[in-house]
Amino acid sequence: MVGSEEEKVDVLQAYEDGEGSVKFIIENIMACSYEDEPRFIQMVNDAIAEGTAETKPRWKKDTSDKAIKARKKAAEKEAKEAEELSKELGAKKPVNRMDEGELGKLIRQRQQGWLDGLIGTLEAQETSGGKKGKRKEPTEQEFADAQARVTGRATKKRK
Repeated sequence: MVGSEEEKVDVLQAYEDGEGSVKFIIENIMACSYEDEPRFIQMVNDAIAEGTAETKPRWKKDTSDKAIKARKKAAEKEAKEAEELSKELGAKKPVNRMDEGELGKLIRQRQQGWLDGLIGTLEAQETSGGKKGKRKEPTEQEFADAQARVTGRATKKRK
C-alpha cells in the first residue's frame, strides 16, 4: 500500500521543502517512523517517474542502501535508548505506547526529581555559607586608592 492522497501531498511537500532529504521527510510527517521510510521513498520515486516532482541532488544520496541502513541503525539505537530510559524512570511500557495519564505521571515524576535536586543544591549552598566566590569588602586603604583614582580622573576631565 502506497498511502492516501493526503499523505502523498504531505510527503511530496516535505520532499520539496527538505530539498530531497529523507530525514527531513521523516521528521516532518506526523506520526511516522523509519518503518514508513520505504513507502515514502516509493511515493517520491513514483512522483518523479510521473513527472510531478523533480529529482533533487540529495535524493540519490539519501536513498542509497548505505544511507537507508545508517538511518535505520540510528533509529533502532534511539528506540533502544528510549526504552532503557523509560525503564530507568520506572515506566511499565515504552513512552511511545503510553496514554496521556501515564505520560503526565512520568512528566510529574521527572519534574519532582528536578525540583528535589534544586532544593538539595540550595540547601547545600545555605549550609556551606552561600555561594562560593563572594566578593570581599575592600580594606580602608584599597577603598581610598580606588576613590583617589576615580576623583583623579574626574579632575583631569574638567581641565
